Amino acid sequence: MTGPLSALDHVMVSATDLDAAAKLWKSFGFTLTPRAVHGGGATANNCIMFPDTYVELIAPAGAGTSPLAAGIAARPPGGLGIAFASNDAAATAAALREAGIPTQDPLALSRPLDLDGKVETVSFENVLFESGLDGVIAFACQHLTPRLTRARHEWQLHANGATGLAEIVIGADHPATYRAALERLFGFDHVADAPHGLSVILDGIGLAVMTPVGLAARFGAKAVVGLAPLPGLAALSIAVNEPDAAGAMLDMGRTPYADHHHGLVVAAKHAGGVIVEFAEN
Repeated sequence: MTGPLSALDHVMVSATDLDAAAKLWKSFGFTLTPRAVHGGGATANNCIMFPDTYVELIAPAGAGTSPLAAGIAARPPGGLGIAFASNDAAATAAALREAGIPTQDPLALSRPLDLDGKVETVSFENVLFESGLDGVIAFACQHLTPRLTRARHEWQLHANGATGLAEIVIGADHPATYRAALERLFGFDHVADAPHGLSVILDGIGLAVMTPVGLAARFGAKAVVGLAPLPGLAALSIAVNEPDAAGAMLDMGRTPYADHHHGLVVAAKHAGGVIVEFAEN
């Protein structure tokens, strides 16, 4: 059985100081998109683009208010949310409702983008729903202007050799309580038991729900130090062509890291409240 969602669009990492967060992730060897302020001025972002997904660094912008800005301000910095991919926001909303998930009508949003002195408008529609993924903001996103989302190819070229998200991990004391929500969202047959929790594969990208013990086993005991309070989005595993290149960038930025089972791991306290792993493709 297939659920109403099957692919990841992007993940959100919150910050109180977007300038500091951008500087930190640049020091990891990532290329960031130009700063963008969302309509109304309540939030702003910089993004780390990959061919099919991206990481959004987001913070309150101070000009206006919104539920998202209030939600960011009310919690410590770190993993914030997961946006699932939609090719048709209205159809996704209908499919979610058919699966018995309370869902809002698609919400049209936009942000300006300055390209060589010309201001373009990046437009998208979000579908907000009651995901059942405790501690994580979750929604579906349809990009109405996809060419503008990745308007510059160089935005996808990263000095650390990163090519995309490999896995995202939700940390929770009792992963089993997430099973029903995962089955509604992605389909009964797509949810599997995994060490210390549950897992789903979304178009080649892993989504796991893992206990704190599991997080320490997967990423190392020191990696969980500084993690934003659970439940919540706890870790991002990012695929790289060559871990040595990622290590060189971390060394240049004087960022502490550990060479763990699957790759190089930056502890949450050194990555703004979320564990970041660099894993070989």
